[in-house]
Order: sequence, then structure tokens, then C-alpha cells
Amino acid sequence: MIDASAAVPMSAENMTASQQERRKALTDTVIDMLADMSPDSVQIREVAERAGVALGTLYRYFPAKQHLMAASMVAWNARFDASVTGERSTRSGSESVLNRVLEMYARQMNAFHRRPNFARLEIELQTCADPYVRDEMDDRAAANRIALFGLMNGVPPELARVASLSIGSTMLNSLILWTTGRIGFPEALRNVEDVCRLVLADYA
Repeated sequence: MIDASAAVPMSAENMTASQQERRKALTDTVIDMLADMSPDSVQIREVAERAGVALGTLYRYFPAKQHLMAASMVAWNARFDASVTGERSTRSGSESVLNRVLEMYARQMNAFHRRPNFARLEIELQTCADPYVRDEMDDRAAANRIALFGLMNGVPPELARVASLSIGSTMLNSLILWTTGRIGFPEALRNVEDVCRLVLADYA
């Protein structure tokens, strides 16, 4: 990826409706492209062409490629959250804390399994020093923690915090090992599930 620009991306909250539509077209295009190509293979000019957005406009919205990639990851994550929330709202809440957490992480891991280029992008963004990317990833992580803590209702706050850190770190490490070919996906998933069971054993 190119070096981060000193320029700051436009805030979606300050955009007009038409600007928000163009911004969404750009992130949707990146999401579609990542179905078939690695993050490094995504070219800014091609994104603009496929989205029907002028290249100059793209750079006003996202001055650097990693800004666009981070926004696209957040958009992809929002799609996942919406689908899971919709399904869970139609089901009973009688499952144990452990089973609810296992289900959530299994869904996340399987989403990465279906779209491995997003696993690669996740790793790349998590190690990016660009302030905008870091803030986007931190905001997304905060939202994910809120959802996780909601599933761990009744678990003491300190244990919930440790569980979040332990499971999240294991998941990222497992994605690294899987995407670099050092372990298969079943082992990557099992690593995450084993840590879930270990830290939440009293809530099964």
C-alpha cells in the first residue's frame, strides 16, 4: 500500500446525501473486488472506474488507499453485524453465555473463511500506523466489544474484559497463521473456540 497521506478523509457525517452515496459506492466496490483479489491487488483507479466515481472525488473522500480500505472493512463488518443481529432477534435468549459467545466468534471466523481476503486485510489494518486507520479500527473494536459484552450479560466486568482480550488476540493470531498457510482453517477455528471455553468455563 502507498504511504499514508497527511490529509484527513472526509467525515461521512459531514457529507451530503449524494456524497454519502458516492462514498458507499466506493466501499461497496472494494468489498466486491476483495471477493476475487488480495488487498494489495486492489488499485485505486480501478475502484473509481468500477464505482463510477471520479478519481479526484475518490481522493477527496479518501486521500490514501489505506483510508479507503479501512472504511471498506468497517462497512463489511457492519453488514455482518446487521445480519447476525437480525437472526438473533428472532431467536430465544435461553442459550448459555458460552454458547452465545461461541456462536458469535464462529460466525466471525466463518465469514473470514468465506472471504479470506478480508482476513488478510484485517491483519494489514491492525498493524497500520496511520492515525485514521487506527481510529477506524479502534471504533470498530469498541462496537464489537459492546456487542460481546451484551452476550456476556451476568459475567463480572473484569472477567468479561479479560475474555474479550484473550479471545480477540487468539482470533487475530489464528487468522495470521491460517492466511500464511501454517495451519488449516479447522485448527484456526478450534483455537478460538478452545479459548472461549477456557475463559468462560463457568458460564457454560
